[in-house]
Amino acid sequence: MATAGVKTLCITCGKDKLTYDCKGCFQSFCLNHLNDHNRELGKQLDEIEDERNVFRQTLSEQIINPEKHILFKEINQWEDKSILKIKQTANDARESLLKYTNEHIQKIEIEFKKLTEQMKEIRDENDFNEINLNELKIKLNQLEKQLNQPENIKINEDSSTFINKISVTISSSKYLIDILLKK
Repeated sequence: MATAGVKTLCITCGKDKLTYDCKGCFQSFCLNHLNDHNRELGKQLDEIEDERNVFRQTLSEQIINPEKHILFKEINQWEDKSILKIKQTANDARESLLKYTNEHIQKIEIEFKKLTEQMKEIRDENDFNEINLNELKIKLNQLEKQLNQPENIKINEDSSTFINKISVTISSSKYLIDILLKK
């Protein structure tokens, strides 16, 4: 790690002493501080080993249960947000439809009452023929159609992207792994 040198300043204590150069950090240390430097490097190695052990545990967990990978969590979050968007949009559409439907039904009910009065009058006076009956039937069918299929209400689905599309792109990581292994 270190090579003996001539008397120079120790980087730690600043005294002019016989020093040793560290080939890793290129600093000069007296013998006392070289040992301290080596202990500090040993602590750093311990920390790296601890990090390696934590990584090993994470790797083992992912081998056992790959669905716990953080990227799966991203997909699950996207799914949850998309479902919330869909539910909110559906609720907004229902509220709009309910408001209009109530007004629409009231108008149809008024027309229905008129038709009922007209039928009652025809029956009471016993004054009707096939033409009258056909007209009543047409009016009733029109009211039924207006109730079930209002002309001015349409449910539309927009084919453009409503929810952000999610996809998984996988590219070859062999090159990156080769570089990491060569270091």
